[in-house]
Amino acid sequence: MKQLSIILLLFSPVLFAQTYEHYFDYKAIDTNNISANFSNYGGLYNGANWLLLTPYEWIVYDASPWIVGKFNGAPAAALNEWFYLYSPGPIINGQAGIIAQPEDSLTFRIYKISKGDDNSNPDYAQWPDTLGAPINQNGDPLIYGDQTLWTVYNGVDSTLNARNWYEDYFPPLPVEIRQTVFAHTGNYNDAYDVFSNVIFMEWIIINKGELPIDSAYFGFWSDIDFDINFRNYPAVDSTYQVAYCWGDTTGILEPDPAVGFQLLYGPVIASAGDTAIFKGRRLPGYKNLPMTSFHGIGDDADFDPLTGSIRSLNDTWNAARGFDLNGNVIINPVTNAPTRFPFNGDPVTQQGWYQFPTSWVGGGAGVLFFSGPFNLAPQDTQWAMVALVPGLSGTNLESIVDMREKAAILSSLPYDTLSGIPVFKDDGNGNIPNKFTLYQNYPNPFNSGTTIKISTLKKVQVNLIVYDILGAKVKELKNEVTDPGFYEIRFNAANLSSGVYFYQLKAGDFIQTKKMVLLK
Repeated sequence: MKQLSIILLLFSPVLFAQTYEHYFDYKAIDTNNISANFSNYGGLYNGANWLLLTPYEWIVYDASPWIVGKFNGAPAAALNEWFYLYSPGPIINGQAGIIAQPEDSLTFRIYKISKGDDNSNPDYAQWPDTLGAPINQNGDPLIYGDQTLWTVYNGVDSTLNARNWYEDYFPPLPVEIRQTVFAHTGNYNDAYDVFSNVIFMEWIIINKGELPIDSAYFGFWSDIDFDINFRNYPAVDSTYQVAYCWGDTTGILEPDPAVGFQLLYGPVIASAGDTAIFKGRRLPGYKNLPMTSFHGIGDDADFDPLTGSIRSLNDTWNAARGFDLNGNVIINPVTNAPTRFPFNGDPVTQQGWYQFPTSWVGGGAGVLFFSGPFNLAPQDTQWAMVALVPGLSGTNLESIVDMREKAAILSSLPYDTLSGIPVFKDDGNGNIPNKFTLYQNYPNPFNSGTTIKISTLKKVQVNLIVYDILGAKVKELKNEVTDPGFYEIRFNAANLSSGVYFYQLKAGDFIQTKKMVLLK
């Protein structure tokens, strides 16, 4: 099945030339021990290699984000599974970019930038911020980690012939996906630095349709291949949110790695008292959804409802909700209890349900997990982040332990450490600051209590002090290192007399003072 998909991709400009040209492009993220190709058709394409293996070889063949939900009252999905159902470019006036504006097809490519780049790199010079590519406060390309890939693609293209490969036709779903892939620099010998052996992927998902997508799920599918790929067994560790494949035999490699994909941040839903990370900033009143279901794939030729490949919308909808592909509740044979996480046991300790139904899986073995449900109103946005986390140690089972240890480290680190991008605290409306600002207090004049709002552009020591009209300090409202974002500070003046007061913000080199009036 994989060979057919390669042929389709290589000849796609010829296949579709009668209507418009599908410009196909891919580039590698390759700044550390993992080299992985990503395409403008969405996701990881045609191989991720790991330099720590001897010989140096693949650990992943293909991978892609999926979006599943109810659209216009019926299940719908945007996905890639070897055959590509995404189309390069954004959604423009309800159409795929390469249909609406074929003259711009070369701009719907993969962009690759690294720290230290300037306009001598065409991808840096032509950075498509008008398509949604991230920029910093100076308007320059925003580099995550040490090297970044960026592209945009969509699920609305109805002309893709690959839609007819499945058992039923996959209708278009009007989602636009903006993909950022990044990694931190590492070297061959740096085996124990977690950032030297990890690749991060982020997706901004936008409903560009006129109808809501209800009961939606974010999914991630991968065909994991290493060593003797007919002995790559799918499994899931829901504690660390990792879907992975492991090996139980000795082949060319000794030992086998364990290769996993970790959900670091799922989509967000409203949740009072919680705080989510959303597009790189803290979002009070929300939480990130965890992994909510898992489907281990035995082979692309496997039709078993527990371990088969996805071949229809019905399969997709059932897997997203944690059922087998026929829509039946999955029963854990060890506990006899219902589960949405088959093969969630531990091969290392041989506890729980970890044994795959067959000892000989196919070359299309892989993993599929989902996180949901959530709703996407028209023009609404969601966001998710996944890491490719391989493990390698003295034995095949010790490789699983190594992978889990890396996953534990990654789950303990804040977003700004993972990405190298400051986390912004927004103002509750999705806005983030673009400068240091001291706002006028409100209400003003005030009686006893008022609120002072500030915005900080970067992590910095912040001092907010109230003075009387003679310049004497009345109260220190804030004295701490503060992350970038918007903040509201309440000032209680119940014990002060009426009159004019001043409040001053010091944030690094920034200083600003404003006047307020207390009336009792």
